[in-house]
Amino acid sequence: MARIMCSVVLLVGIALPAIAGNLKNGENLFKKHCKSCHRLTEGVLMGPSLKGVTMRLSDEWLDKWIKDPKGVFDSGDPYAVEILEKFKKMMPKKSAMSKKENREDVILFLKENDKK
Repeated sequence: MARIMCSVVLLVGIALPAIAGNLKNGENLFKKHCKSCHRLTEGVLMGPSLKGVTMRLSDEWLDKWIKDPKGVFDSGDPYAVEILEKFKKMMPKKSAMSKKENREDVILFLKENDKK
């Protein structure tokens, strides 16, 4: 029994950091790279509102989009095409978003915002 409990504690200890991400980093990245064009509430600035975005789009899609918006558009993705048609401007590729950890942190921040 003790061996099982030790294994569970070890597994949880290993899994949680990967799941948790860094919420503060995500918030800081959003403020620095996204806030000038996107709102976290209803309404539009230069780009679409991000309210509820993590409920509408998968983490995988968001990760690809944040990493390389033009690449997603060039792949013929229907939602990416719709965004460009509606807003008439391609979201810029940000060098900070080349790091997977940063993208995960921004997505975590968006998920937390969507809980409000």
